[in-house]
Amino acid sequence: MLTTELHASDGRRWLAAGLSRGDSLTDSASQDVPSLATLIEHSASAVLFLESSLRSAFDESVGTLWQDIPETESTLIVLVPREAAPVDDPYYGDPATSFLCSASVFREYLALQVDCWPQTICFALLRAIADGIISVDRLLVRQLPETRQRAPSDGAISKALLLPHRGDPRHLRSALNYLGRTDGNSLSINVGLDVEDSSEFSGLVETNPQVKFFQSRPAPVGPYVIRQELAERSSEPLICLQDSDDLSCYDRFTILSEALAETGCDVIGSHELCLDEIRVMVYPVRYVVDSSAALALGHCHALLHATLMARREAFFGCGGLSTHHIVANDTQFMLRAFFTARIRNVDEFLYIRRRHPASLTNAPETVHDNPLRRSLNAQWTADFEAVKRGEMKLEDSSLRTTRRSEPYRMERLLPVGENP
Repeated sequence: MLTTELHASDGRRWLAAGLSRGDSLTDSASQDVPSLATLIEHSASAVLFLESSLRSAFDESVGTLWQDIPETESTLIVLVPREAAPVDDPYYGDPATSFLCSASVFREYLALQVDCWPQTICFALLRAIADGIISVDRLLVRQLPETRQRAPSDGAISKALLLPHRGDPRHLRSALNYLGRTDGNSLSINVGLDVEDSSEFSGLVETNPQVKFFQSRPAPVGPYVIRQELAERSSEPLICLQDSDDLSCYDRFTILSEALAETGCDVIGSHELCLDEIRVMVYPVRYVVDSSAALALGHCHALLHATLMARREAFFGCGGLSTHHIVANDTQFMLRAFFTARIRNVDEFLYIRRRHPASLTNAPETVHDNPLRRSLNAQWTADFEAVKRGEMKLEDSSLRTTRRSEPYRMERLLPVGENP
C-alpha cells in the first residue's frame, strides 16, 4: 500500500493511500511515496484521501466501504463524520474533505492538473463530476463509522421524478446523467423546461428518449407550477422531487422507498451534501429525523423540499403545491402537509445540492431573505400556529392551496421522428 501525507497551514493532516481490494489501514504494510501521482502508478484498486481525525472511524468501516466499490464500476464516496441529527432546524457541519474513489477516477482527476490545497481537493473532484468533466457510475456519501450491511434492492415501486429547469443546460445534463445511474430501474423522469426558447435543449431531448420533456408557455411560470402540472400528469404511486442543478446519489431512491415502507410515513427526505461553488467547499447539512415532531413544536425547516419522496395520495391529499408564487411555496406545502401527513427524514446523505450565484435562493431577485419571502414566512408561521391551536381552520388560512390565476400551458417535446 502506497501512502503520502499532506498538511494544511492550520495543522490539519490528510493521509492519501493507494489501496488494493480488501486493504485496510491497520492490516496492510505501507510505503511512503513523495506525491499523489505515484499512488496510482501500481495496481491500486482505489484511492483514499482521509483527514487524520477520521482514521479510526475509517478503520471500523473499511470492510463495508469496499462493498460500495465494485470492480466493474467507477465510484466516488464522500466521507463525513457521523453525528447526531438536529432536533429542529438544519445543522451545517464542518467542510467535508475526505473521500474514497476508484483509482481510475483519481487518475482522471490528476490529469486535470487542478491547483488546490489539500482541504479543497474533495471540492475540486466533486465539482468536476457535477460539471460532467469526470463521470462515475456510483456517486455516494457515507458517514463514518459505517458498518451497516446494505441488502440489494430492486426498487420495484414505480416513482415519478418531477424536474423543473430554467438555467444552464449543463446542470440539467448532469442531473439527468446521475438520475440514470441510480439504483433500481423504476423511475419515470419528467422534465419541465421553464424557458422561452427550448432549441438549446434539443440535444438533450434527442439523447434522452426515456425522459419526458415538456415546455411551459409562457415562461417563466416558476418551479411550483411545473411540479404540480407534472404531478397531475403522472400516475406512479410515489412522487419524487429534485432541483435540476443538483445530483441524486446512487442509492437515493431505494433507501427512501424502503424507509417509506418501514416507517409507514407519507413524506420522506434526506440530509444533503452541499457543493458550495460560492465558498469553494463541500459540507454536510443534516435535517431533523422526525419532521412531524419538530413541526409540532414550531415552524422549522424540517425537510429539504428537493429531496422529497411522497406517497401520491398524501401529496394530493394535502392539496398539492400552491402555484401562485415563483418562490417559497415549498415552505407552505410542508406546513400544510403537517396536518394530514407523517413527515420524516432518513439519517442518510442521498442528495448533492449545488449552491451557485444563479440559483433561486441566491439570485438577487429571489434570494432567501428578500422582502416577499420574509412577508410570506411571517404570515404562514402565524397561521400555522393559529391552526395548531384550533383558532383558525386550515382552509381559511394563508396555508390553503392557491393556484396561479394567469393562464399557461405545458407542451410535450418529442425527439425528431417520434409521433405524439
